[in-house]
Amino acid sequence: MPVAARPIVFAPALLLAATACFAGASDKAAANASEAGAAPAQQGASITGDVQAPAGARMEGGKVVACSSPYQSCKTKIEAPLRQAGGSSWAYELKLPDRGPWQLIAWQDADGDDEASPGDYLGIARDGAEISAPASAVRIAVKLVAGDQAAAKASNGDIPGLAGSWSQSSTATELVIGSKIKFQPSMATGYGTNLGGTFGPGSATNTTIVTESMPVTVRRQMTLVIRRDGTFTWRITKIQPEGKSCTKTINQEKLGRIQTAGGKMTFAIQGGNESWSGCGKGGSGTISPRSETYGYSNAGGGLRLTGPGGVNWAFRRG
Repeated sequence: MPVAARPIVFAPALLLAATACFAGASDKAAANASEAGAAPAQQGASITGDVQAPAGARMEGGKVVACSSPYQSCKTKIEAPLRQAGGSSWAYELKLPDRGPWQLIAWQDADGDDEASPGDYLGIARDGAEISAPASAVRIAVKLVAGDQAAAKASNGDIPGLAGSWSQSSTATELVIGSKIKFQPSMATGYGTNLGGTFGPGSATNTTIVTESMPVTVRRQMTLVIRRDGTFTWRITKIQPEGKSCTKTINQEKLGRIQTAGGKMTFAIQGGNESWSGCGKGGSGTISPRSETYGYSNAGGGLRLTGPGGVNWAFRRG
């Protein structure tokens, strides 16, 4: 039977423990399997079962993670993908290096941030009880993770209405991370890189380089393509002051998937690239996976993103 589709609030400690278990699972699973294969006189075993999801939940890309007990430390971590078995049931098979005991967690990372967070689906087998291999028919029920009891269910139901090409252009004050040279009292417990006395040993001030957010005028042009399945391509060009006499141009392309809930739009960025030039310098690089969340509205046929640091971007179609 499908699990009732309602949000669940997990205790912070449980979320932290689950996140610690998941973090790096993909990178370490192969290493764990290799170590297990190399261990002498160890006979492998398996745990099989199914994951029951709420009706309509998208579990593609979900997995079951087995952590050696206790799962808070999870010294050995093995994972297995979910395979749809029909309806809201998903099958799994964990091939383990030994009998354990193990603790099993099912997880679908909806926003791709590699953390157990609101909007994900999460479940723990047998309320966290230890399970020894071999075992079969181990069922795990997952529920929607919500931030608090009043949190609205994430739906993404408005994504089809946002599908299309959007453009934006503005010149506005934004907060930009930069470095400044500051003079601080010698006795002050300031922050930054201390370069020593401003006028030699014993001077009343120290010269310090600090990194902080600074308000600058940024010229910005952006195009945002949203597809009906929630995937997006976001191209950004911004020009901002660099020092006193030149400007820096930054070009970015971000790729990923959008989620909407409770007046918030989250861009789960799965990758991309960027380049920059100015002041006789330049370079390029890749954009690491991360999430960016903004307030949003689409009244009057437009799309507006808002947030701290001067974010108030009005997009129009086309």
